[in-house]
Amino acid sequence: MSRPAEPPHPDDAVLMDFGRGRRLERLAGVLVDRPLPQARLPRRLPGLWAESSLSYTGGPEGESRISAGEQAISLPRGWRQFGPLPDPWRVAIPLHATTLHLEVRPATSGQTGLFLEQAPQWSWLERVTPRGARILSLFAHSGAATLALAAAGAGVVHVDASRQAIGLARRNAEASGLATAPIRFVCEDARVFVQRERRRGSRYDGVVLDPPSWGHGPKGQAFSIDRDLPLLLADLAELVPAPAAGPLLLSCHSAGWTASRLAEALGVVAGGRDRAGRTGQGISSGPLTCSDASGRSLEFGVHARLPPRGSDKPHHYQSP
Repeated sequence: MSRPAEPPHPDDAVLMDFGRGRRLERLAGVLVDRPLPQARLPRRLPGLWAESSLSYTGGPEGESRISAGEQAISLPRGWRQFGPLPDPWRVAIPLHATTLHLEVRPATSGQTGLFLEQAPQWSWLERVTPRGARILSLFAHSGAATLALAAAGAGVVHVDASRQAIGLARRNAEASGLATAPIRFVCEDARVFVQRERRRGSRYDGVVLDPPSWGHGPKGQAFSIDRDLPLLLADLAELVPAPAAGPLLLSCHSAGWTASRLAEALGVVAGGRDRAGRTGQGISSGPLTCSDASGRSLEFGVHARLPPRGSDKPHHYQSP
């Protein structure tokens, strides 16, 4: 069951409400109800939840097929459809000077391919990235950060371990008018790719990465953020000469990784030490947040970032 896609508007992707362990998002006019464990507060718009067209509850093994976009999507039976979906199903995400058009792609994990709490970081990337910079985008998933960099005029190497995610990122590039932008898509384990680039003597002006708590490369390589992120950042320090000529952005959604811990980790790539022996001076950090239709803010993760050398001095972090 599908319906024609509606023209995008500034409120195309909105967190409408959250509570009782779930979130309610409006994505191109469709209400999507899915889990969010940290959303423990009472719901503000309880009557709206009954109007959802798509809900993820988990449940028995097996797959159903839901039409959205050019291909039917195979989903676990945890996804339940109650109303029509746009075809194609895309949302418009306005940044600083560009609007990204991103496909909604419900996945077996309960994700939709969209991370609305990251939108302020995408806008920042588009604003501060120098034209002509060479940027490495790791764990790049559906490509929103990659596209923000490309929209600023950067050449981007986009690395993700999932072929499905690479395909989604390519479609998002085309939908966003960036199909011919200088983006190199690479399906590879992030650590393997970075180690190979280090051996080749490759250099980048900046790096963006959003590592998972744990994951697997295309050949089954295991990744654990606690074990592997420090090693990965040490390798990246050899690829990005300090002070970086492009942006540095590190974000995550992992327990135990606070904003200050993430800033300290990014300092390894930022390089340079002050008189107290601290690395990466000028790094700002804070939560990844998203506000619902009632104005309540919810934290989804944390980020740390450093603008390119020669850009305006970073100000103290303020929640977006």
